[in-house]
Amino acid sequence: MIALAYLAFVFAGVVFGAAAGFAGHFLRAHATFLPEGLDLGEPWDTLTRDNYQFEKHAIGAKWDDNGYWDSESNRNLAYYVISGAAMPLVFGAIFWGQRALIVDAVCGALKNGGLSSPLCLADPATTAFGLAHLTAAF
Repeated sequence: MIALAYLAFVFAGVVFGAAAGFAGHFLRAHATFLPEGLDLGEPWDTLTRDNYQFEKHAIGAKWDDNGYWDSESNRNLAYYVISGAAMPLVFGAIFWGQRALIVDAVCGALKNGGLSSPLCLADPATTAFGLAHLTAAF
């Protein structure tokens, strides 16, 4: 049950990360005051823009004719959405060994926030260190 709860929480992080990536793409394309592309040439573009080489050559990102992040590019959108969705997967894999502690912490935070989840088995405040119900599943 611990693994199922952990995977459900990681999946929720993936969904929120993808939504944050979509919002980041929208904000970068529509909420910037100055254009990113200064058309100064290759050495100066690299010095004046953060992640320019990676975005241009590895991702293949596009900017419009005025130098702003291209809002209509599917590649730009995919770059942000996949990046946002991948981070919870990476951290979920890294902290797989600590899943009991993380599920306990998330369940405790949900309870403190006045929310409940069917994935939380018992009240963490009533068990010894909040881990008795989690370790019983092993």
